[in-house]
Amino acid sequence: MTRILPPLHALAAFVEVARRRSFLQAAQELSVTPSAVSHRIKALESHFGTTLFSRQHSSVRLTPQGELILDAVMTALGALENAQQKLLHGHLKTVRVSVGQAFARNWLIERLGGFYRLQRDINIDINGARASRAKLDSLRSGEADVAIHDGQPGSKDFECLEILKCRVFPVCSPAYRDALHGLETPSDLLQACLLRVSRQPWRPWFKAAGVVCQEPSHGPLFSDSGLMLDAAVRGQGIALARDVLAQHHLEMGRLVRLFDVSIECVYFAICLPQAGARPEVRTFIDWLSTGHTEREEPDAAESRKAR
Repeated sequence: MTRILPPLHALAAFVEVARRRSFLQAAQELSVTPSAVSHRIKALESHFGTTLFSRQHSSVRLTPQGELILDAVMTALGALENAQQKLLHGHLKTVRVSVGQAFARNWLIERLGGFYRLQRDINIDINGARASRAKLDSLRSGEADVAIHDGQPGSKDFECLEILKCRVFPVCSPAYRDALHGLETPSDLLQACLLRVSRQPWRPWFKAAGVVCQEPSHGPLFSDSGLMLDAAVRGQGIALARDVLAQHHLEMGRLVRLFDVSIECVYFAICLPQAGARPEVRTFIDWLSTGHTEREEPDAAESRKAR
C-alpha cells in the first residue's frame, strides 16, 4: 500500500508558523514570501482535510488538530536529527583528556583548533582536574585516556612523553609591586604576602635565587594555579607563576615579573600502555609533543570561519 506523505516544504512552513505564530515571520525565516507560506499551509490543510490554524487579529494559533499534527511532525524531526547526528559523529573516535583547569584554559584550548584541522575524525573530551592524584586515578579507572601533568608520576605503570618546558618566576600586580617599597633582592619577598599552590613550592625558586630559607608557610594557599593568579591580579600578594599560565596577564599588563631568576617546570602527556596503543590516543599525544601546538588567536579563528 502506497503511503502519501505531505510535502516537506509545506511541513517546514507549518513548523515555522506554529513556532512564531506569524505568517510574515515564518516567511522571513524561510526566505520566501508570506503568500508562499500561506499557499503551503493551505496545501497541508487540504492534505489532512482539516484546519490547522485559527486566525485571531494579528496572530495565528494552532487548532486542536494542528496541535496533534505538530506533535507528530516534531517527533519525526527529532528522530531524523538523531539519525543525522549518528551518521555525522558515529565515525568519530574520542580521546578523553584529564588536565588541570588553568593549563587547559591558558594553553590547551587555545591550540585545539589546529589539532581539529589536522585530525577531523578525532574528538577531544576535556575534563578539568585540579588534583594531581585525580588525574592519575582517572587513568587507572578508565575515565580518561591521557593526563597532562607537570612532572612525571613516579610509577612505571604509565607511559610519559614530555610535551612542554616552561619557566617559573614570581609575579604580582603593578599596584602591589609599587606598594612594596624597597623590594630590591629576592630575599625581600620573604617579607611580602606569598600566594601559594600546593603543586608549586617556593623553596626551589628561593634556592635558585641564592636565598636559604624554609618553605614559606604564611600566605593564602590555593588548590588551583588559576585561582592563585587571579588573586595576584587583584593585588593580594606575589605568586610563583609558570609563564605558560601567566602569559596573558603579563601581556595585558595585569601582572609584572619580579627578578630575572627562574626555575624550570616540565609538562608530560601520561597514559597507560593499553590506552597509548590506540591510534587516536597516540595521534593526540604525538601532536602534543611535536611542537605543532601553536597558539591560535581568536581573530585568526574567526577569519577562517568567515572564509
